Amino acid sequence: MSREIRLSTVRGMDDFLPEEMAVKRTIEDVVRKIFNKYGYQEIETPTVEHYEIFEVKSGEEIRERMFTFVDKSGRKLVLRPEMTAPVARLVATKLKSVPLPIRLGYIADCYRYDEPQWGRKRRFYHGGFELFGSSSPAADAEIIQVSRDVFNTIGLKEHFFKVGHVGTLRSLMETSGIAEAEQDIVLSLLDRKRVDEALSFIEECEEKKVIEKLVKISGDAEEVLKKGYDLLSSWDKATKALDNLHEIIDIARSTGVDSKIIVDLGFARGLAYYTGFIFEQYIPGVDIAFNGGGRYDKLTEIFGGKPLPAVGCAIGITRIQQYIVEKVGTQGFNTPKVDALLVNVGEGSLRYAAKAAAAIRAVGMAVELDVTEKRIPAAIEYCEKKGIRWLVIVGEREAQQNTVTIKDLQTRMQVEIKLDDQSALLNIFRKQ
Repeated sequence: MSREIRLSTVRGMDDFLPEEMAVKRTIEDVVRKIFNKYGYQEIETPTVEHYEIFEVKSGEEIRERMFTFVDKSGRKLVLRPEMTAPVARLVATKLKSVPLPIRLGYIADCYRYDEPQWGRKRRFYHGGFELFGSSSPAADAEIIQVSRDVFNTIGLKEHFFKVGHVGTLRSLMETSGIAEAEQDIVLSLLDRKRVDEALSFIEECEEKKVIEKLVKISGDAEEVLKKGYDLLSSWDKATKALDNLHEIIDIARSTGVDSKIIVDLGFARGLAYYTGFIFEQYIPGVDIAFNGGGRYDKLTEIFGGKPLPAVGCAIGITRIQQYIVEKVGTQGFNTPKVDALLVNVGEGSLRYAAKAAAAIRAVGMAVELDVTEKRIPAAIEYCEKKGIRWLVIVGEREAQQNTVTIKDLQTRMQVEIKLDDQSALLNIFRKQ
């Protein structure tokens, strides 16, 4: 009995049509342009990683949503749910002798078993910037700069940032006696807006009262930081975390970052490895973040590497792609342009037609070879529908004389040229 073949994609994993791929490639090109602009070297890690890479510090929410499986050797493996842990593994092992700082960039597919909804897929692409070896606030500010540059270059200039510092919350919890593992749980719950549940992990104390107030303070940087300093004046470590956040914002502003920046003193992110500055980047009218990141100073140690301060971000290529396709439109994001269609008419030689197409490609033109035996009227209609300007015709006469007939479908001018006269071919196609 034959089994029915499912024709739909796996839930949460999409096909990309040509116009969607054009948008995706444009976003990727922009990310790579910013890699080069700031000195980030592109790397690639495997889509499949050992489960242990993500077990310790990726956070409960991500651990619960990983695609895991056991291979034929009995090893527990995972489709990577995010990229920071694999990059930290790479730095701790294969790049441990590279001079610091290390700037790495990537474009990668990731997988999470989330409930599919707008902007949330089970397969998605990230474009990331990771900077290892510096604890300077200038490094954190650089991540804001590259994020600003990517969004501005794509054309999403109305973006804004939400920033915070987990150092304030972690230091208060540490003072109240909460272990790091429980701190991770509290921060993960705060990230999911489950504030009451998060606070239930903290016994009644002054620090808990302060945290209850901090999670309600968000807004303009100057006003929020003032409130934060007033609340945290008795906690030196938490105050220093605010100082650090303040300096990061000041440096970013000094470099020309004029994007709106919202400071949220109760801000947390789901990944458990963050140790300091964190941020997310938004587009007005959309509640989901299009970029996020922050400082993670202890991750390389988990993989046996030397202690390295680090900061980075993961730009949501798939989310930006979906936003552009659905909200902005794909005009201006062109699929690869075809210059000419070459048709073989009459009793012309297919071998000569293929040779002619190759010769025209050799002068730098993009040529489709017709393989459906179109007649001239159908070929012209096809070109008009696809925006192809030139129709190249070969038949028995052209094959005998080693020529091609070229018709400009805009001007309706037609000329016959020797196939081996490359300069003449080039001159014809350059007459735009």
